[in-house]
Amino acid sequence: MDYFNEAFGGFYPDKDKDAALKFSLCILALDNRMEELLQLVQGVSNIGGIEGEPGWIIERREDGDIIGYEKWPDNARFRAYVAPDGYMLSYPEFFADQRIFFQYVRMLIEAYRQYHSEDAEITDRIKEAIAAK
Repeated sequence: MDYFNEAFGGFYPDKDKDAALKFSLCILALDNRMEELLQLVQGVSNIGGIEGEPGWIIERREDGDIIGYEKWPDNARFRAYVAPDGYMLSYPEFFADQRIFFQYVRMLIEAYRQYHSEDAEITDRIKEAIAAK
């Protein structure tokens, strides 16, 4: 499974400004953590982020949240970060608005489904959650 190439057309940790998001989403897929991704996309639970090894996190903030997000760009709803001691990226942090984040998630889901047809129900739910937003 090469989610980097199949979902995103490659991965260049020394050049990609979106490398932190690509990396984090690919690790989620490799670990089969689609239920957590669904919760992050839906935004209806108390999950404000998903994290894992080696030292990555994807965080979500709701519209209007300011406290604790002062360093985020105004339009950012998601942040991906990969700790430099876990994996070296030229751009270890990436902020995305909802539209951009969902675009990356859709690309990942399409690649994920090629290998995990047994998870069609959860990937369909993620796609529906995105479409509803």
